[in-house]
Amino acid sequence: MYFGVFKDLRNLGLPGSQDFDLYEGYYSEFYEAVAGRTDYDIPLLLEQAAALAGGGKVLELACGSGRVLMHLANRGFQTVGLDLSEDMLKMCRRKSELLPPRLKSRIDVRQGDMTSFELGEEFPLIILSATSISLLRERSDLERMLQAVERHLADGGRFIFDYVLSNDIHNSQLRGGRVNGVTLDLGPDHKQFVLMGEEENREDQSAVMNFYAEVIQGGQTKRYFGSTFKKFFPEEDIHACIAASGLRIADSRLYSVEGDGNVRCLILEKEAAR
Repeated sequence: MYFGVFKDLRNLGLPGSQDFDLYEGYYSEFYEAVAGRTDYDIPLLLEQAAALAGGGKVLELACGSGRVLMHLANRGFQTVGLDLSEDMLKMCRRKSELLPPRLKSRIDVRQGDMTSFELGEEFPLIILSATSISLLRERSDLERMLQAVERHLADGGRFIFDYVLSNDIHNSQLRGGRVNGVTLDLGPDHKQFVLMGEEENREDQSAVMNFYAEVIQGGQTKRYFGSTFKKFFPEEDIHACIAASGLRIADSRLYSVEGDGNVRCLILEKEAAR
């Protein structure tokens, strides 16, 4: 789970230490602060929603704190968000409480696994954004996720997701176990710093991200360790899983996220029943 300096720090048994996944506890708030302003995919998602959703709902898998949901709600779409992390959903609910009632009423979030969800309804558009396909660990998880999506797509509906083409470029600032740090001065009695690093397993085409944070507030120091796993599926595996499903590739786009065209977005379509 931990490598390098993060493993060394963890083995010290520092007082006041807690362990979290990137999407739990302290790190759910940290993730929101770091990733919550990402918007590279928003124009395409809004375009597709406008073309497809009509009076139907839009479902977002791995919705997190509601970044995409709130953009969609602001454009008038009814949304359903699904996420495995209750902490991320709590953050989404807190944010939606601050919205005007007309927007808040358009956001419905539920806890669930994107590989096995059963919502009992169909959607004209399903989204999996921010390269969140990397949260899946095995090809079998990808296959089950596509099956669940197909069950919930209306005839003619679309599923949009993106993935990293080259992990050599993506998150290049953290490549090879190198450690970066962020410091936050939030007042005379509130200081924070976070160390971040990523170690890649090229053979397994995966990576582990490690975090260590210290929060000094009210004369006390709290320490938070974090670790999360990412899988970088070969493009040929993604295409093979799609070919085995009842979905077809309708379109694709390239995004530049920390690199030149290093993230591909696929737009899949479920053919209408004959």
